[in-house]
Amino acid sequence: MKPITRTLARYARASQFDALPAAVRHEGARAFVNWIGCAAGGSMEEDVQLMLKLLSEFNGAKEATVVGRSERLDALNATLINSMSSAALAFNDTHNATVAHPTSPVAAALLALAERLPLTGKELLHALILGIEIQCRVGNILCVPPAECQVGLSMQGLVGGIGAAVAAAKAMALDEDGITTAIGLAANQAGGLRESQSTMGSHFIPGHAARCGLMAALLASRGFTCSDSMIEGAKGFAASFASRPNLDAAVDNLGQAFEITTLAYKPYPSGVVIHPIIDACLEIVKSGVLDAEEIERIELTVNPLAVKLTDIVDPRDRGQGLVSMQHWAVMTLTHGAAGVAQVTDAFVRDAVVSRLRRKVVYTATESMPWEAANVCVLLKGGKQLQASVQHCRGSASRPLTDADITEKTRGQLRIAYPDAAAERILAQSWRIEECPRVDAFCKELAAGA
Repeated sequence: MKPITRTLARYARASQFDALPAAVRHEGARAFVNWIGCAAGGSMEEDVQLMLKLLSEFNGAKEATVVGRSERLDALNATLINSMSSAALAFNDTHNATVAHPTSPVAAALLALAERLPLTGKELLHALILGIEIQCRVGNILCVPPAECQVGLSMQGLVGGIGAAVAAAKAMALDEDGITTAIGLAANQAGGLRESQSTMGSHFIPGHAARCGLMAALLASRGFTCSDSMIEGAKGFAASFASRPNLDAAVDNLGQAFEITTLAYKPYPSGVVIHPIIDACLEIVKSGVLDAEEIERIELTVNPLAVKLTDIVDPRDRGQGLVSMQHWAVMTLTHGAAGVAQVTDAFVRDAVVSRLRRKVVYTATESMPWEAANVCVLLKGGKQLQASVQHCRGSASRPLTDADITEKTRGQLRIAYPDAAAERILAQSWRIEECPRVDAFCKELAAGA
């Protein structure tokens, strides 16, 4: 049996930031900037407010910043909130091979840790890259053929804590044994069910994973013990969560090929399988938005995964609207945009929008890649408007540029901060590698700073 857990720990311990390819270091910065925006953009959401109210009853030391807010929490609770808020608008990054959102738990754990110990921006960025890399590689064990993972299991909940644990352990300069233990303790807390999708419970998953990961590293640093074969053991993580787990996928080309370079950043606050539908609808309305009263039918041709994950004709609230392909098709065609403003509770419950959603029909076909879609709109009088997308924005073939991520992040930062503060945070986030002390940067992230 290959010592997968220890091999990953050994790699993380030995890794040197300056030895990483420049493209990998830059991707780490892109992931961090995108995460800062997502955490700020979701900081005012109702589920974040409810969680903060609960945590205030039990919170310990007020040592850590909550992005976009004036409250301060202990490091574990701040980690939970900041990871949770980054997922609240379904705008966080995606590792397509596993459908995990890897930066949410990793960045949240590191930000809280940076207010407990001196941490430079370069050290944070290095730990962030390693946490993302190893998290995704462990996820590959469950998802890369011949492996199969039950569709009901949340990949974010399964591997997010492992990424956070690796990142925190690296930042604390734990040795190989310590990182191995941190991975094991995080794996021992893995969980989460996709049945909670489109509810507050779904956003809790990455928050809980992040806190579990930071706790795992802190426990390991204090001598807490765990098996050193938690990933590959006969009763361990891989065997428990996958059929025919692919252990080699975690270590093949380790240090040579980097999963972080495959991350996708969302141009729209929705499930990634909806993005090609949105792109096709935006193509249709280039010459002008459609009158809702003129639409007879909206026909979608999509990958079956889009149906499995986002077939919600009557979303009950904004949370379900974020992951309803019918809602996004209707709103994009009639508003010519697909942003946070198009998925308010008022729009989700609007009678006209509701009637239009029922006019959306779909065909699911395995031959259609997840990043592709066809949309055909039939209007009264027989006119048809049609568009096809082969590779949606944000996919590997059409990745968001740095300018795209900047604009996306700017919009989200302005939800939580005045314009001047948003611009300052945005610039500092892109330059995080140069930051001499991350705790000083954290102070900028508090609302009203």
